[in-house]
Amino acid sequence: MAMTGSTPCSSMSNHTKERVTMTKVTLENFYSNLIAQHEEREMRQKKLEKVMEEEGLKDEEKRLRRSAHARKETEFLRLKRTRLGLEDFESLKVIGRGAFGEWQQVITLRLTTRTKTGSSSITRTSALRA
Repeated sequence: MAMTGSTPCSSMSNHTKERVTMTKVTLENFYSNLIAQHEEREMRQKKLEKVMEEEGLKDEEKRLRRSAHARKETEFLRLKRTRLGLEDFESLKVIGRGAFGEWQQVITLRLTTRTKTGSSSITRTSALRA
């Protein structure tokens, strides 16, 4: 962005200023969440090390536990990056129907061992295009 004069934002429209603010907030949230997740992983690693020290495990057993822990962390991160599809949910009941589709109460089938319920919209895109 070119900065002219003493007030760089004076030439921007309100719409542009709002979009800049929204982008800034989005980026700040993204990176703060990224740092928080990294800190959580480090805390889990330290907790594992502490438990292994308390149990008095041999070096080989410690190495195996660290390896298993790293595999679990990697699998979790991979699952978080994948996109959800229809096969990742099980429909419990139809909540409502409308002109462009229906709302269903669904339950998640992956990502966590706990099952979570929520609602999902199934939209008929052919009706939207017409």
